[in-house]
Formats: sequence, structure tokens, C-alpha cells
Amino acid sequence: AYPAGSGPFPAVIALHTAGGLRHMGPLIQQFVDSGFAVYAPDMFKRHHITGRTRGDAFGINSEEIGNELLEIINLMKSDPKVDKNNIFSAGYSAGGFFVCFLAGKAVVNAGVSQYGVWGGKRRWEMGDNPAGYLSKSSTPILALHGKNDGTQKLYKVKYAWEDVKDRGAPLEIYVYPGAGHAWDREGNSKYEYNEEVTKDSHKRTIEFFKKYMK
Repeated sequence: AYPAGSGPFPAVIALHTAGGLRHMGPLIQQFVDSGFAVYAPDMFKRHHITGRTRGDAFGINSEEIGNELLEIINLMKSDPKVDKNNIFSAGYSAGGFFVCFLAGKAVVNAGVSQYGVWGGKRRWEMGDNPAGYLSKSSTPILALHGKNDGTQKLYKVKYAWEDVKDRGAPLEIYVYPGAGHAWDREGNSKYEYNEEVTKDSHKRTIEFFKKYMK
């Protein structure tokens, strides 16, 4: 998706939740409205991963998915409507895991993980990832998280953040006191939609990207 005009535009690779691309439309439009080109790959379809088997994305399929995302970054850089010097990543829940991968590879200027996956069940075989992707040579990451997140519980996520900081990676954190998981999921009975946090999280994301534009 592209803003009106010929570009080249700064760009975002927008990475979906375990619910897939069906929830991404409004989020993609937010970036377009903010002047960004957007690539939104379906990370799960090629590997037949569903919300129920999402752990495979963080374990047995994580290397392949990561390599595919690197291919997409190269495609973005060759797109004449994309400013190849200003490519960013934004990930939601499962997508936040791969924001760390891309920042760890330093192939994006910066990344934002919104209510991201920072840990999971032992059977997912995540190892120390996504924290393990990150180091002093990583590009900057902003973690936006809800204090009341019942899926990625804050007290557990904090251990991953401490690990990231111990590795020397440039991590910034902002915790929303009244938010849970998937705060932008309007009309979904499983999650509590929070319009104020949805707007603020996008604002903070754009401000973070602009901070690292070349």
C-alpha cells in the first residue's frame, strides 16, 4: 500500500498477529495516512501456521520466516516508490517477535513492537529469542506494552527486557497503565479495545520512526 503520489516514501514492513492479516487493514491505513509505504507479508500462510499452531512461528519455522522477511526487505529496497534509506518495522503480538529479528539484523532503521511476543511456552522451543536476536549492533527498538496484558504478562516480559538491556541493545519501553493485549482490536470479544491507546501507540510509533530517519 502506498500514499498518494510517486514517492519515494519512507516504508514500514508491518507484521501481523497470530490472527493473520485479517486484522491488519486499519493498521496499514494508519501508516499510509502518515505518509509511509507499507509491505504487509503473510508470515504464516507459506508454512501452514494458524493461531492454534503459532508456536511453530517462534520455533521450528522461525529461521525460514526470518530469511523470507530479509528477502522482502530487499524487495522493498528495489521498489522505486520506497526510500531505501528509510525502512522501518512494526509488529503486533507475534509480529513483535520478528521486529526483534529485523532490528537484530540491522536491516531496518528502527522497529516498534506493540504488545509483542517476548516469551512463550517451553514446547514452542523459542530458546532465548527474541531477546537473543538483539545486541549492541542492533538498530533501535521501542516496546509498547499494556500493564494488564493477559497474553504476554508484564512481569514475565520484564525479564526479557532486562535480558535485552544486558546485551546492550538500544531498547526503549513504554507501558500503558490501562491497556491489555491487542488494544487496537475493535469489535473483538476476546480483547478490550482501547481507542485512546490505539491512537497514542500509532503516534509514538511514527515519532520513533521519524527520530531515526536519514
